[in-house]
Amino acid sequence: METSVVRGVHVERLRPRCPALFLSGATPGPFYHSHPHVPSEFDHLDFTMEAQVKANISTIHKIGKSVADYSDELPFGVASMEWLRSPQILHWVSGNGDGFEANRRVVEEIGPAVSRDLGMDKLETLGMVEVGDNVSDRRFLLETFGMFALEGVSRGPLPGQSVRIDIKDEFDPKFFMPYVPGYLVHGQADLAIFSIKAAPEESRCKVPSDGAQQVSMLCDELLQVLDSLGSSFDDVIVGWARVPFLNEDEEAVLMTRSRKGLNRPLAESVLGLATSDKLGNASDGVPWRLEYVIVAQIPHSG
Repeated sequence: METSVVRGVHVERLRPRCPALFLSGATPGPFYHSHPHVPSEFDHLDFTMEAQVKANISTIHKIGKSVADYSDELPFGVASMEWLRSPQILHWVSGNGDGFEANRRVVEEIGPAVSRDLGMDKLETLGMVEVGDNVSDRRFLLETFGMFALEGVSRGPLPGQSVRIDIKDEFDPKFFMPYVPGYLVHGQADLAIFSIKAAPEESRCKVPSDGAQQVSMLCDELLQVLDSLGSSFDDVIVGWARVPFLNEDEEAVLMTRSRKGLNRPLAESVLGLATSDKLGNASDGVPWRLEYVIVAQIPHSG
């Protein structure tokens, strides 16, 4: 791992040993649905915490299995799928409903058993983080990120590539969505991991107080950072949007990228923050309205 500072952004550079599958945050509803989000689409769901845990982990397993549908597009075999036993997951647990501690306990109590029942018996839980409202439906109390390392599979000699992984029997192409179920990355490339706001923390740059303007400014800054790393928005894999004012800024966070012509959907999560989780203020005292955590493929250093 190497660390560098690019335009005031601290970038961690990793060199994967094997291909890796990065997933969007799983929620208890379907991955493909009309946009903007319509709560009536989810009225038929079971909103108990137990059901939400089962739904999320089942979705992670379903996306992992979908890699087999893309074997013709991959320069390596995936027939064994042994790696599917070993997801790494991160739960974003809402403080709504019965509260964070009660919701967290349910995840801890039934999550591992659900994973084992699906054959993911080597599950590693990276953590549980308290969040606020869910962007898809305020009744959702859990969003779950997952990734799989395809241990034992060579990255291959080709340049870095990312293969979009859809759940083919659920995909509906008539809807544009700003996210995908996942990307499988492989080849000769590094991964850059960094968080970014509309301007560097130490910058004296004037930051707009309007959420939509901040989101637009952040997108522009992101492109500059990616360019400095030798990549572009088409190389972004993961985007976690941390949004302190979700009710006000939801539409801007979801749609600004496409309005700016950045049409690549990401393995994405849009996270309303818990009241205790503060982004703070810019140097001129304006509250930050958005922080993005980004994973992107970039050329090898040196």
